[in-house]
Amino acid sequence: MCDKYDIDDKTRFLVLHLDAKFEVDEIAKILNVRKGTIKKWEARTRNGEDIRVFRKKSGVVKKKITEETEGKIIQMVRENPEGASTVKVGARLGISASSVYKVLAKNGFKYRTFDNSIEYSEQEKMIRVEFCKKMLSNEGKLIYRTFFSDEMGIELMKIHKTKAWQIPAEKLKRRKITENVKLNVWGAISSEGATSLDIYETGMNGNFYQQVVQRHREEMAKLYPDGEFYFLQDNHPAHQMNEEWIIEEQRLELVKMPKRSPDLNIIENMWSALKERVATDGPKNERELRASLLKNWEILTNPDRLLPFFESLHRRYIECVAQEGQKLPF
Repeated sequence: MCDKYDIDDKTRFLVLHLDAKFEVDEIAKILNVRKGTIKKWEARTRNGEDIRVFRKKSGVVKKKITEETEGKIIQMVRENPEGASTVKVGARLGISASSVYKVLAKNGFKYRTFDNSIEYSEQEKMIRVEFCKKMLSNEGKLIYRTFFSDEMGIELMKIHKTKAWQIPAEKLKRRKITENVKLNVWGAISSEGATSLDIYETGMNGNFYQQVVQRHREEMAKLYPDGEFYFLQDNHPAHQMNEEWIIEEQRLELVKMPKRSPDLNIIENMWSALKERVATDGPKNERELRASLLKNWEILTNPDRLLPFFESLHRRYIECVAQEGQKLPF
């Protein structure tokens, strides 16, 4: 009935405590209010207070933040953005840390991580623009006939999600990882399909890279029966030392990615999607991790899924030229 007539908890407490003579534990359960809060209400009632009346805190005088103080706060933060914490600034100016925070927020400041984005030299930007123009030439022929290749490391302990939708009372436990495993994968994707996923434990070196490419050379050829396709790799040392071998021994048309340009390699998006799917699966050992990687690679590299990736890449290269080689989000 109380809920029906929207009676507040403090009034309900007074009825239960004074009229019904209920104990603290019983009232806490009925009102679904912390026992400590009920005890405070009981003590205040015993002292003759009306707990329904807001009680002002005594002894706390808020210091008014003047324009001069705001200016000092902003100046201190600009002079030392890394070391000027709200606590330190507040202590120096005789105000609370929360007041400092409010001033900074009002003036557009946000406490964020440092900008670690890549900055290109003019020469690097020119090389990136020329690369994009080359890929866009002839209606983007190179884009749609190139295998974009790369490798990625994945560690079981680092991919598991730390949060999940749950009812607080249930307190879900994450699936226990029985062993920590780090695996490496290599793959190549094109608008017509992809190679199978190569999973290995060793690091990538020149000799092993040759073995990987040889294992998947025939898979690439089958997707382009007319024999006209290209092979793109980045500037990993194991890739660079094998450029001549790829051209002369494997007879692949090699496309070299500009240095420090992961935003121009569409397979980076694939790795992100693959990690997200594996994290959702929540594998707890090496066997489950391998199975998840293979299953999700097959799903993600279905040609129907891949084509939109490459259409997006086409637009990205156009944007790179328009932005004169600046780094693009990916």
